[in-house]
Formats: sequence, structure tokens, C-alpha cells
Amino acid sequence: MEEILQKANELGLMIKGSDIFKRYEELVKKIEADSNARTLLDEYIKMSEDIYKKESSGGVVEVEEKQKLQDLSQKVSENQLIKEFIATQSYYVNMMMQIQNTISNPKGDPIGPSKIIKPGAGTTGKIVTGNF
Repeated sequence: MEEILQKANELGLMIKGSDIFKRYEELVKKIEADSNARTLLDEYIKMSEDIYKKESSGGVVEVEEKQKLQDLSQKVSENQLIKEFIATQSYYVNMMMQIQNTISNPKGDPIGPSKIIKPGAGTTGKIVTGNF
């Protein structure tokens, strides 16, 4: 198990060392430092979520709400910092989803036997992990 955790740590360090992660962190700080951009982004996200929830639950979205979202979308598209943040966030999330998919669906044969004792395998029925 220790080797798996070491590999997971190595993966985490590789992610943190990637250009996309560094740029994402940089943009998060810039958004947080720019109160106008932060407020606009927060309003846009909240309005988008509210409309999505209404539509998903079969509720009626008022014309004024749609217009407000359209106005916010226009303002967001005119703000270079927010546009870059959203694009970078999208790339970062995509990278993380690909990593998760690769972990969930690895290619090749398993490496080494598991050191986890399974319940009912001559034990007290507990899953035991740790250094052996």
C-alpha cells in the first residue's frame, strides 16, 4: 500500500508541476484580487445555476431571468481575465477527468499482489491495511 501512496504523491506532484495547473492557480489568484471580475463571475455562476435548477425541475424561467443571464454572459465574454479563467479551468478539469478515467480504467496487467487481506480469508472478517 505504501508504494501506491508514493505513486499517488508522485502523480499529485506531477499535476502541481504541470503548466495548466500553474496557470490555473495564477488565474484563481488574479480573479480573487479583482473584485469586479470576482463579483461578475459569481453573479454569472449563480444565475446559471438558478436557471439550470429551474429548468431541471420543470420550473418556468422568466424572460427577465433569461435576459439577465444573457446580459451577464455578454459582460463575461467582454472580460479577458474571466474568459481566460473559464478556458483554463475547463482544460484543467478535462485533464483531471482524463487522469481519473485512466486510474479507473488502467491499461495493462495489474502490478504486484495486493497486500489487503480480504474479509473471510482466514481472518477475523476485517479489512486490514498497513505495512506488512
